[in-house]
Amino acid sequence: MEIRFTKCDGKVDWMECVRQDGSTTRCPMPKQGILPHDLIHYVVESSLELRHGFYGLIAAGVGFPKAVPPWNADEFEIDDLTEALQAESLVECFQAELWDGYQEENAQVNRTFFAVLDIICQQRNVARPAQVTDAALQKVRLDLKQYTKMWSALPTGRSLHVHATWLGTIFLHESFIRA
Repeated sequence: MEIRFTKCDGKVDWMECVRQDGSTTRCPMPKQGILPHDLIHYVVESSLELRHGFYGLIAAGVGFPKAVPPWNADEFEIDDLTEALQAESLVECFQAELWDGYQEENAQVNRTFFAVLDIICQQRNVARPAQVTDAALQKVRLDLKQYTKMWSALPTGRSLHVHATWLGTIFLHESFIRA
């Protein structure tokens, strides 16, 4: 799936997803002074290879959520939203770090991250993702810094094109979508 993040004038930027079957979906991304929320999703989900996170759902044909989490799986016609809720929890933690400015990574910063992540995951009745380790946090943070530089340098009216290669081939009948 190709994902296009377009920097625009005004209060919103735009994201468009082009699925493997050629169908598209797009949504506005409110400007927040840091990377757009959905671009943070891309960085987190690609870095951690979350196949059933936000972009896995979009690739499978699910439309954009009309509400913030916690979501009801029936609303999406999906059997299990665990990984999507875990991804949202991770994105909120990294987004908070971005708003706070990059701090030098150390054991205390990671312990705080894990403590906050555990609270958010508990609120959503999901476990912390098993693949989230100190090394994984470091990788995501490095990737976020790289994408922050690219997004900051992107002129208004231009798009950043990325590919969700970690998803492989996901179609509407993927196992996590109800038939």
